[in-house]
Amino acid sequence: MSAPARRRVHLGAFYPNDHHHTLWGHPDAGSQIDYSAFRHFTTSAERGIFDFVFLAEANWLQEHRGAVVEHAILDKPDSLTTLAALAAETTNIGLVATIGTTFSDPYHVARQLATVQRLSGGRAGWNVVTSHTTFGKGASTNFRPGRMVEHAERYRAADRFITEVQAWWSQADAAHRSAGFAPLGDDRPTIVQAGGSPEGRDLAARHASVIFAGRSSIQGSQEFYRDLHARAAAVGRPAPLIMPSTAFVLGDTAADAEERLREWRALEMTPKVATFLLEEVWGVDLSDYDVDGPLPSFDPNWDHAYGYTRGRVGGERDARVLVGQWREIAERDKLSVRELLSVVLARRDFVGTPRQVADEINEWVQSRAADGFVVNPSIVPSGMDEFVNRVVPELQELAVYPTEYSGATLRAHIGDVAIGAGVRP
Repeated sequence: MSAPARRRVHLGAFYPNDHHHTLWGHPDAGSQIDYSAFRHFTTSAERGIFDFVFLAEANWLQEHRGAVVEHAILDKPDSLTTLAALAAETTNIGLVATIGTTFSDPYHVARQLATVQRLSGGRAGWNVVTSHTTFGKGASTNFRPGRMVEHAERYRAADRFITEVQAWWSQADAAHRSAGFAPLGDDRPTIVQAGGSPEGRDLAARHASVIFAGRSSIQGSQEFYRDLHARAAAVGRPAPLIMPSTAFVLGDTAADAEERLREWRALEMTPKVATFLLEEVWGVDLSDYDVDGPLPSFDPNWDHAYGYTRGRVGGERDARVLVGQWREIAERDKLSVRELLSVVLARRDFVGTPRQVADEINEWVQSRAADGFVVNPSIVPSGMDEFVNRVVPELQELAVYPTEYSGATLRAHIGDVAIGAGVRP
């Protein structure tokens, strides 16, 4: 009897941007903006046979109550320009740029992505976002007035936007053929979609080859997985690869990893950051609130709280349910605000030895809770080295991860399903 098929683990790499999870204050952290850091991060991911690296969008500098937040990054480089430079430094890894549809124009996006696609030899990808309300209102001040619209209309507009971009690529292909030049053809830029709302899932089912999703429990993620597959089948498309964001903490022993996790949480969750994160949900000034004490006994501004939950990639979207969960966890485990936020907003999902982390990643993929993960190291850029050097060999030992690229385009990477004794069904 033949061995059961093993599903391949897919990995992507996310260069962190302005959020509190990245430990920019850690002594091993590099630059937030220097090209050398992007190059180090990306070439390390390519050494680890990652499908792609992707960069986030920065249409505005994040502010809160009239001040720039502590972990915001000033003068973040443009993602497409950076990826065009990285195309010359790499050979196989996919290069995905986050570009929002709300503040862009289809012709320019189509042209820019087609350019990176040609420069990289077929490795360009487009992470489609619509800019959620909180960030969108801030970003809209940098663009023509009136471009910010409500949630549902943003997704309808994004659907039209993607269709127009694809039509431009088709027209360009036809012109190239008539002139005797090679078209983009089947290896045109790959579409990635980020977002877990019903509208976002529908958009991914219609257009995306990869969805960058939030991560919940295995059971919750299995439900998300089944839902995406059903939506894609309903429109006659293969389901996109489902790759939640994740981070990790490694140790030589499980106890070492737990100790490192405690150290990182203390470095991450300063009183100032905890206050900012609590105010993001409560929607009121809590600058004098003791975040080493319990959660506020009064309710949040619910309109503000619902704006927060709707803007998250994955996770609970009902603000009242979210706050209820937080209160239950804090009371059960006797947690202060800082301790609670370190738990409920954690991005370091896999904690343990390299083999334990590899086993957990594999469990998620084999149980159809995900097709792989987008790795978001806490320390940049050297955190990518640690994952590649220590976890990737363990995944290869499990015979669920390749030892070399089988193709040189992003589409080849995400469509490459053969591994070990079987294939990903």
